[in-house]
Amino acid sequence: MGTKNGIVWALDTSTACTHASPKCGPTKLHAYDAEDLSKELWNSGVVTDDVAGFAVRFVVPTIANGRVYVGTRGNNAGGDNSTSSIPGELDVYGLKPD
Repeated sequence: MGTKNGIVWALDTSTACTHASPKCGPTKLHAYDAEDLSKELWNSGVVTDDVAGFAVRFVVPTIANGRVYVGTRGNNAGGDNSTSSIPGELDVYGLKPD
């Protein structure tokens, strides 16, 4: 096992929809240097193409095969019918092709 160049992945789900707070917003995936957590390496809120779907509370990022997977609400704000054009989505992050 390697002991260098580790990454800590964390999600900010503070914009998750609830009955008390119905304003939904995207979850934000953060990457931090595992040796110095004050160093943020990247986050999904910087580039428009990287923005995730609406936040879901208690979701954790899953890392497998060099990618990070995040389950979201898509653009579903909930409500009685839970109507939206994207009721849920799996956002996948990894190296982009050249």
